Amino acid sequence: MNLLKHTVATAAISAAIAGAAFSAEAASVKATMDSTQIVMGNVAVVKFDIVKPADSPAQLVADMGRMPKEVEVASWVDGDTTDIGNGLVEIRRGVVLQSFDSGAYVIPSFLLVNGPDTVRSNELRLKVNPVDVSQMKDINPIANVAKFQTKWYDWLPDWITDYWLWILLGLLIVAGGICGYLMVTRKVAVNILPQKKRLPPDVIALNRLDRLKEAQLWEKGQEKEYYTQLVDILRDYLQERFGINAMEMTSTQILKALHSNEETRMPQRHMKRIVDIADYVKFAKVRPVPDDNVRAFIDARNFIEETRPVVQPEEDGKDANAAGEGKPSGAASQPSESTKQDKK
Repeated sequence: MNLLKHTVATAAISAAIAGAAFSAEAASVKATMDSTQIVMGNVAVVKFDIVKPADSPAQLVADMGRMPKEVEVASWVDGDTTDIGNGLVEIRRGVVLQSFDSGAYVIPSFLLVNGPDTVRSNELRLKVNPVDVSQMKDINPIANVAKFQTKWYDWLPDWITDYWLWILLGLLIVAGGICGYLMVTRKVAVNILPQKKRLPPDVIALNRLDRLKEAQLWEKGQEKEYYTQLVDILRDYLQERFGINAMEMTSTQILKALHSNEETRMPQRHMKRIVDIADYVKFAKVRPVPDDNVRAFIDARNFIEETRPVVQPEEDGKDANAAGEGKPSGAASQPSESTKQDKK
């Protein structure tokens, strides 16, 4: 019994040693070259026949430390893989060598690296022959340095020529933002199409008052909308006529601005009556009597008429005001009867 156990153990150890030896000797690499002579500048292809275990991640590399500096590795050529049985595969691949210096060179072994194990191929010999120029009859002298035609953009930095499209897009976005800001804030008037001559602010305001009167909003019970439009007409008039940004001001700020302006100091009484009743209607939801609505409309017209530019007569006695044609019906340069009564 002991003899049988000893025999089995001996056989197992022998099999393990044989398997390890087979694994170490299974990987091999052989290098061949079709031609050992080339003309300088041409290429030579080294072919490799690699045998290795199928599950081994072995890699073929060049021993550049021993490679002659006159010989360059131009490129690697992928090959095909064939299963040859017993867990082994055969790989055929190649490498392209090139040299521009004549001479005889020793191509060192290429390395098949598989983890800690390395297998070397056989060394090769390569002879590089110089170019035979004895038979050439068309050798020309060295030409002068060629001059190339430059363009204006050749003088620009590379970052501009490489990213000019993004730079242009960014500038367009910035320019559009600036134009939009100026248009929204009304700091610059942008006329895309030719427009007729703009009417004076007083004529525009009086025309809007006439249209508001024709809408009959307060007669329809829309007092809040009536006073909102009435005050907006006066706010726009102050912006165009005196440069007062009334659209962004409260009622108190508007009255303070009117009091600071000598031209509007006296007529501000009309504006005060309007904004007082308008604030009650819009914020306190007070419903004014019809007489208050009519009075507010008259105050608005009187304020515009008392603050409109003074008409300067020309030598021929005609009115030189450019707004003559656009003046609404009933509008006059002289104060209205209601204004005279108010002053009294």
